[in-house]
Amino acid sequence: MSSSHIDFVTGSTQQSQDNAELDLSLCYAYPVINNDEETGSVLTKSKETSRTRNDKNSWAEDGLYISENPFTNRIIKPYQLDNVKPLDYESGAQFRGKLMEIAIREVRLHAPRENQSESTIEVASVSVLFKRKVICKMNSPFNRELYKLLIRNWECHNLSIQVHTRRGESSTLPLPLPQRDVKDHKIEIDFAVDGKPNGTHAGTVTCTVSLSTYGSCQQEESKTYLCKPSNDPNDPQNGLYLPKLRKHSKDCKTPDIVVTEQPAFSLLDVSLKNFFQASRPLRPSSNTRRHRVVGRTILSVTLLRGVEVPVREESALVSPLLEVEWGNVVHATSVADGPAPVWQQTMHFELPKQSGEHYVKFRLYDQHPVWGQQWLGEARIPLERHRNYQELERWVALSPLLSPVLSFGYVQASPGQSHTRIYVLMKLEQPGNTNSVEANAIDTLLKGIQRCMTTPYKVIDVETIDDAARLVMLLPSLPMHYGPVAPRQALNVNKVDHYGRAALLATLLQGFGLQSYVLLGSSQISKWTAFVLTIEDNDVVLWNPEIADHYKLSDSRCSLMKVSRLINHSGMWENMQKSILPHNLKYNVAIGKDWRPLAPVNASSSNRPVQTLELTITAEEDAQEKEKAAQMEQFLRDKLSGWRSALGLTTIFNRHAVSVLRGFVSNIPNDVRPQLDKRDLKQLYRAYHTHGFLLNLRQTTLDELAEQIAATKVHNITGPIEFALVCHIQRYIGKVSSIWLALAILRSRS
Repeated sequence: MSSSHIDFVTGSTQQSQDNAELDLSLCYAYPVINNDEETGSVLTKSKETSRTRNDKNSWAEDGLYISENPFTNRIIKPYQLDNVKPLDYESGAQFRGKLMEIAIREVRLHAPRENQSESTIEVASVSVLFKRKVICKMNSPFNRELYKLLIRNWECHNLSIQVHTRRGESSTLPLPLPQRDVKDHKIEIDFAVDGKPNGTHAGTVTCTVSLSTYGSCQQEESKTYLCKPSNDPNDPQNGLYLPKLRKHSKDCKTPDIVVTEQPAFSLLDVSLKNFFQASRPLRPSSNTRRHRVVGRTILSVTLLRGVEVPVREESALVSPLLEVEWGNVVHATSVADGPAPVWQQTMHFELPKQSGEHYVKFRLYDQHPVWGQQWLGEARIPLERHRNYQELERWVALSPLLSPVLSFGYVQASPGQSHTRIYVLMKLEQPGNTNSVEANAIDTLLKGIQRCMTTPYKVIDVETIDDAARLVMLLPSLPMHYGPVAPRQALNVNKVDHYGRAALLATLLQGFGLQSYVLLGSSQISKWTAFVLTIEDNDVVLWNPEIADHYKLSDSRCSLMKVSRLINHSGMWENMQKSILPHNLKYNVAIGKDWRPLAPVNASSSNRPVQTLELTITAEEDAQEKEKAAQMEQFLRDKLSGWRSALGLTTIFNRHAVSVLRGFVSNIPNDVRPQLDKRDLKQLYRAYHTHGFLLNLRQTTLDELAEQIAATKVHNITGPIEFALVCHIQRYIGKVSSIWLALAILRSRS
């Protein structure tokens, strides 16, 4: 029987003569005696019969090989393998990412406004920046040079364009890139420069970008093979595994971006070797490093009391507690009683080892006797890193973007527009920081905001000022890397920073004929924040562009506390009045004793033409958004099940409840100012005791969304419960959309 193979379990089988040679590396394992003699499945994974493995290292638990056979699939394992050590080998690192080709085709200046002299500025060059460092520069006249960039980390948003004039002025703007491979994609970027003494001049940079994938972006799954198809319990080869694993060097770090410059007419002469040679690797800027004293208490938070905490529907009772998180440290207060709790507790935090956390997070819960901790909302206070000491004592409201639009099982403590607030005292002492450069930073910020307000805009399908405010609110947030982003550029990129958001809302309100200003001042959570102020027939209204809400000056819901500067397209003014409270001020900037001009006022810019913009979306992008909602929902279900499995809990999703929630969420109008009615969910309330929440969020990543759900602690609830989770992406205008997320926890009334 030399040509056959003896199987000690299933008998004699014929060996295949077509076995391909495998490139296998070697590993070894030590057998450990298992006295319990438990039974278990033995899995195989080969080229002919592939089986899915949840854990890539699960092959380490297999004891014996068993071939495919209809009569048996379980055998007694006399031992289990432990301490499996694959023999590693080194391989060269490979670049993977996007190869980008960029060329500046044209730079044009817009026609001057009425009563404004002809433009005397001239654009001399345009630079491409990566992490604020110049990596390539194109001089006038343009359309002569083509640059190639290999970007390894494609998810980073660190590319920007800087426009330079002959006299030294410059303007920096983000460089929006396509999300897929394209050829000669045309991009227009608006800019504005301060051409003294003739005022601000606006223009457009036109460039073309080509993208192509270089290298594989997906890693192959590791495959495990057994060295010999024998299941003789006495065969020592059963303990030998030959895994074929993908190896890479962990110590070799490739640069984030590589730059290669070539003339546009000699591309065929460029060798691929020069494309990817690490000739100009960029390194992180050293000015971001700060001296840290770990182990010293530098942040103290005192939580005094709260008001207007939501109460339970069934009993009108509530037992609130607060969790405070900074970095990876979480402290909690004791459980108080009633909708106006009193805690009076102080918490101390040491500087986190990873000091990238710029917010102190406050999460409000109700300690329910049956359901456990029920999440009621969240507030965040940003830490100003450039200051070595700061102190804050004020009421802090829960953030509408981080708190439920609707809480299942809870109602507001008081009728009307009541809002939950917490009285907080914070003291932060940050060792090793340099002196503040706040004055210079504010001066630069004022000029950047004014450049963004040179032109009023009107967006097609935005019919009311409330629609404009919601459009601005739904744009995802962009870090303050480039200064305020110009309005047209923000709508093209579909992202905007905090101060650019205020400038965008001000220009859209100017498009409706309102006299509007960007207001800089202090809010409940930040020393410097941006609001929008409109004046119509002596009626002054404050707009919060972050949450699309507006207030009268005396409205207690407004988080603005101090007024410092006013900015519009014609000038910048500083508050010289004795009071800094919003409701005590006069807002006529023509009165010099109340408002001091910080720059010459351009009185000739009153009649400005309104530019109309149209936000569109392709059919392909719309189809991708619909698929994204289903993927998001499945991702969150898997996450919730995984968290509960780690606690030994079973997760059941109720199909009927999912159907009811999906119908409820899909019928929510774009204008959500009318109060949502829970009576539309009466089918759930009749059959189940229902808890949970409904969230309305900006577009965000899956990981950030999962982090938000994990913070609610819904996965910790025990008992005979079921879940319903629904995600819905609601299209607003063009690419602008929001995420509706409904999560219900159900307990049968029977």
